[in-house]
Amino acid sequence: MRPNPKCRGAIVSITALIILGQGGAPPAAAARPLVTGISDPGATRIDSPLVFSRIRDAGARFVEIPAFWQEIAPATEPASWSAGDPADPNYRWTTLDAIVGRAVDAGLTPMVQLAGAPSWAERCKFGHSTLWAACNPDPHAFAQFAKAAARRYEGSFEGLPRVRYWEPQNEPNLKLFFNPVFRHGKPVSPTLYRSLLNQFTEAVKSVDQSNRVVAAGLAPLGTMQPLRFARLLLCMAGRRHPHRRPSGCQGGVHFDIFGIHPYTTGGPTHRSSGRDTVAIADLPKLQRLLRAADRAGVIKSSSRHTPLWITEFAWDSKPPDPGGLPMRIHARWAAEAIYRAWRAGVSHFFWFELRDEARNGRPFNETIQSGLYLRGPMIESDRPKRTLEAFRFPFVAFKRGKGFSIWGRTPDSEAGSVRILIHTKRGWHKVDRVIANGSGIFSGSVGPRRGVGPHTLVRAVYRGEGAVPFSLHNVKDFYQPPFG
Repeated sequence: MRPNPKCRGAIVSITALIILGQGGAPPAAAARPLVTGISDPGATRIDSPLVFSRIRDAGARFVEIPAFWQEIAPATEPASWSAGDPADPNYRWTTLDAIVGRAVDAGLTPMVQLAGAPSWAERCKFGHSTLWAACNPDPHAFAQFAKAAARRYEGSFEGLPRVRYWEPQNEPNLKLFFNPVFRHGKPVSPTLYRSLLNQFTEAVKSVDQSNRVVAAGLAPLGTMQPLRFARLLLCMAGRRHPHRRPSGCQGGVHFDIFGIHPYTTGGPTHRSSGRDTVAIADLPKLQRLLRAADRAGVIKSSSRHTPLWITEFAWDSKPPDPGGLPMRIHARWAAEAIYRAWRAGVSHFFWFELRDEARNGRPFNETIQSGLYLRGPMIESDRPKRTLEAFRFPFVAFKRGKGFSIWGRTPDSEAGSVRILIHTKRGWHKVDRVIANGSGIFSGSVGPRRGVGPHTLVRAVYRGEGAVPFSLHNVKDFYQPPFG
C-alpha cells in the first residue's frame, strides 16, 4: 500500500505492506525478529569481562565462541579413556569454561563452534596446519568430543552454565578449513561433512533434545562454491527448481539451522558473478534451496522451515585499513546489510569482529580490520567506530516518490515509540512516530513531505538514543573486497 498522494505527509501503518529497497516485505515479515551477534575468536579469548559487556552493549544477544578440539583433547589418544565423558582427566576445559562463563554472566547466549581436530583423529594430512584446519576427521571421534562438550555445558555439571547452540567446524567448502574438498577431481567434502554433521547432531541431542545444531557457515566462494556444496550436502539438484536426487541422503541430513558467510565484493545489493556463490543479495537463491529441501523431507530439523543464519559478515573499514570502506559508507552499508539480510528471511546476523585484528607487522591485506572498535594497545583503550552505532541501532531509509520508507530495529530489541526525523536547513524536526513491535522491529512509509529531497538525512530516535542518520542519496554499488 502506498500513501494517498492527496494526503501530504500521510503515514502508512506499520502493519501495512511497505516497499523497501528493491522489493516489498509482506505484513507477516514485519513481525519477524532480528537477533544480532558477534563472532570474534580473538576477543573472546581475552581474559577480560569487558569483551562481553561490550558485545552486549552493541545490542548483540549471541556470541560465537570457537573451541578447538586439539586444544581440549589430548595430543595423543590414550589407550583407554572415556571420550564422551566431560570429566575424563585427559580433557583440558579450563579456557573454554572461563569464556563460556564470562559470556553467560554478561547476559549473552553462547554458540560454541567445535573446530579443528587432533592429528590422531584425522584420516588424511593437510599441506598446512592451523587451529581451524581439519582433514577428514573421524565422525565418531568428533561426535564423542561433541557429546562430552554438550554434557559439560548441559547446565547442571559442576556449576557450569548451559550451552544450547552448537556448530561443527567452519567453512567446510573451503580447503583452508576442511579437506579433502575433491578427490580425483570429484567432490567429496559434502559427503564427508554430512556424515560428520549427522553424528554430531545425534551426539549433542542425546544429551538434550532442545540443543540446536548450526550447520557450519559456508564461505561465500572458495574451493567449492557454497550453493554447489549445499546441494551436494542435501542431495538436491537444480538451481532454478531444486529437487531431491533419486538416491542419497536416505536417512536425511540432521541439523537445525543453516549457516552462511555471505561476504561481498561490493555493497549490500551486490550480486556475485558466480552461479553458485552467495553474497547478501544472493540469499534468496539459498533460501529457495533450503525450502525445497524442507519440502522434500531431506532436512531433519526441529522446525518446519529450516532457519538461515548469517554467522559471519563484515567489511574492513578505513581507517585503519587504507583499502577498506570509508567510515561513513562502512556504517551505512552495515545497517543496510542487516536490513537486506532480514528482508531475505535471515533471523540472526553475526558481525565479524568486535575489535580490529592486531597487525603485528603484517600488511593490512593479511589482517582483518572489520571490528566495531578501532584497536588500541589494550582493549580498554579501543575506540568505537561509527559502525558500532549502526550495528546497535540498525536503521535505513529509501526515497519513494516525494516521500520515503523506513525500517529499523531498536537497540534493546524491545517495543516502544520511535520518532522519525529529517534534517533540513532549519535543523532536525520530527515527521512521524512509529511503534516498534515486541521484537523491536519498526517500519513505515512517509508520504510527500516538504523539504524531502534526494540528499535528505533521515534519523530514528528511540528513548533518547539516535540511529546513525541515513541519507536518501543512494550509494551506488562499487567494487570493494570485504577485507580491503
